[in-house]
Amino acid sequence: MKESYRPRYHVSVPFGWANDPNGTIWFRGKAHLFYQHYPHKPEWGPMHWNHVTTTDFLHWEQRPVALYPDRPYELVCGCCSGSAAEKDGRLYLLYTAAQPMMQRQCIAVSEDGDRFEKYEGNPILTAEMLSPEIYEEDFRDPRIFRHGDSWYLLAGVRYLDGGRRVERAPTRQRETTNPRQPAPEHRKEGWGNLCLLKSDDLFRWSYVGHLLYPQPGFNEAFYRLDGVYECPDYFVTGDGTEVLLSSPQNLPGEGRLYQNIHSVLFMLGRLDFATGRFDVTTVGEVDSGFDFYAAQTLRMPDGRIVMIAWKEMWDRSFPTRAEEWAGTYTLPRELTVEDGRLVQKPVREIEACRGNAVRVGETVVTDGETELPGVEGNVIELRFTLEPGAASRAGVKLLSGGGCETLLYYDRDAGLLVFDRSRSGEEITGRDRDLNVRVLELGRRERVELDLFLDVSSLEAFIDGGRHTMTGNVYPDPAKAKGVRFFAEGGRAVIRDLEKFDILV
Repeated sequence: MKESYRPRYHVSVPFGWANDPNGTIWFRGKAHLFYQHYPHKPEWGPMHWNHVTTTDFLHWEQRPVALYPDRPYELVCGCCSGSAAEKDGRLYLLYTAAQPMMQRQCIAVSEDGDRFEKYEGNPILTAEMLSPEIYEEDFRDPRIFRHGDSWYLLAGVRYLDGGRRVERAPTRQRETTNPRQPAPEHRKEGWGNLCLLKSDDLFRWSYVGHLLYPQPGFNEAFYRLDGVYECPDYFVTGDGTEVLLSSPQNLPGEGRLYQNIHSVLFMLGRLDFATGRFDVTTVGEVDSGFDFYAAQTLRMPDGRIVMIAWKEMWDRSFPTRAEEWAGTYTLPRELTVEDGRLVQKPVREIEACRGNAVRVGETVVTDGETELPGVEGNVIELRFTLEPGAASRAGVKLLSGGGCETLLYYDRDAGLLVFDRSRSGEEITGRDRDLNVRVLELGRRERVELDLFLDVSSLEAFIDGGRHTMTGNVYPDPAKAKGVRFFAEGGRAVIRDLEKFDILV
């Protein structure tokens, strides 16, 4: 019997389907993660909120399902994405109740963090309560946060831009891998954006304004998005830097950025709480790999900002469906901002799970491949510095065996770090132009620092101390694909300061 693709130290759905993380919060001594869940099949269905907690981000405890779609306004699409807030010792969940023609915001409250009661006055927010500009079919994913003495809420919306007509979708249900993606015959007018709302009590909200507007120096595609800026998040770092996260649908590529159909952005700037405008100074891609979406953060008691994202992507196949489950989440990442760049590092708690260390000071590879004793496995961390030297290409072949291998290498002439899963195992299908290769533009480099996390069916690469990341799922035979080989083509390369750890959970 083939071994399971299930990861060992990443959160994964126990059965059925899972997508966006929701409600990330530290509450009563634990980090809480809720996520979108359909428990009956490994495919999208009316959404529930599954719930897990942790004290160390590596060991997670299953809690009771927090939200079920049991109200008339939830029965078609369910209890969709949202966020959590603590107020007066209670835990509040704000979520989108979605129907094919309308998306509305609802609230539920818990005294103990496990059992939630839906507010009898739901829905508390509809598009028509706020502004005639907001298209009622695209108003979702509320993110709550506190500023001063007030509560604020970000939501992904579509604005009707100058009163253009909106062609309504057919009312019939339709088959799709992404229920939030318009059907081919349905062309929505207006552009994706984000809106800001304000409240004193979490129940009554007033409209402030929309965040994104044309600014010199930024691609017009950011303001004319044929989709929605899904799953927004906002936080302020310890040094006062304001960060806006979002997952724009259908963002066009820009050079070598935004290679997936759906992306995740960070924006640095300043949020005007009087007008709702976000004055952008920097825009960047959060992760340059294949499988990363709907990132959400929580603030720890020690001040750290920790982010977790769905480690999958819409409009793709899911080989784990054969095992009756589909949905994994990234290793939680600590966030800072350095020199105008969002920096992501593996949550420090993982250091306590390192075991069976192997250390190698220097390895030279010339026009070939080499293996190192004890450097193997598919549930490991692998750290090293790559000096490409004269080699045209140099890097590492991971999860090697049984005819499979996953490549991560530096292309010196192109100045690119390349993640190649074309021979990684089971084929992945989808709408992307290229489903097998992602590239990160680094420029000409004498050295590249890599910190790689393998977990049975995935690779997360932290590059140059977390200034860049690349995340992707791969599906080789878990029993056979545990080899690690370093390689160089067209010259001599050096691997320095290598450390390999088994991740023991």
